[in-house]
Amino acid sequence: MYTVIGIDEKNVMSYEGGEAKIDDLRSWILSAINIARRNNDLHVVIWEADKLSVDCQAILLKPLEELESEINLNLIVESENKLLPTIQSRCAVEYVGERLDVEPKYWNEIRKCWASGPAACIAFSDTLDKDKAKEMIREVIAKMKSSLEAEINEKRLKVIENALICLSDLEGTNVNQKLTVDNFLIGSWKLIKS
Repeated sequence: MYTVIGIDEKNVMSYEGGEAKIDDLRSWILSAINIARRNNDLHVVIWEADKLSVDCQAILLKPLEELESEINLNLIVESENKLLPTIQSRCAVEYVGERLDVEPKYWNEIRKCWASGPAACIAFSDTLDKDKAKEMIREVIAKMKSSLEAEINEKRLKVIENALICLSDLEGTNVNQKLTVDNFLIGSWKLIKS
């Protein structure tokens, strides 16, 4: 089971989130983080984190915000859309299943933009030239496509459709690249937040 997510089973502290109780989770997460601070190789894993109640998910907010970079906290989910947006914005998403041919360059930044809103989308778009914009859109398409294996979702399909339109515009016409990418990122943000 751990090999699927690329973790050595010897270096794991895990918790089953499906039937978590607030006090139990609070106690466990504090203990696990304290132990992980002393052992950099340790991975703290919460299975079925998307099945945690809203109150249990809220317990994770402060630790996620304050975690040092050397602590490996992994929330394993079938659908990240079942996590609170505030949890999603504090995490990097990695899909297990069909993989990108290369390591993602833009995905974490795109997720931050979608969590933060239009100003972040525009600021990120400002950093991309036309070739990088096309590469970013291809990465979004690949990531969203791989997420469909876990759950077919109308919003994901619409984001893919908008990404394909954006990529087509960037490759086939002489459009304003910045405006096209801004429209895609902000339109996707609206879809995700609705």
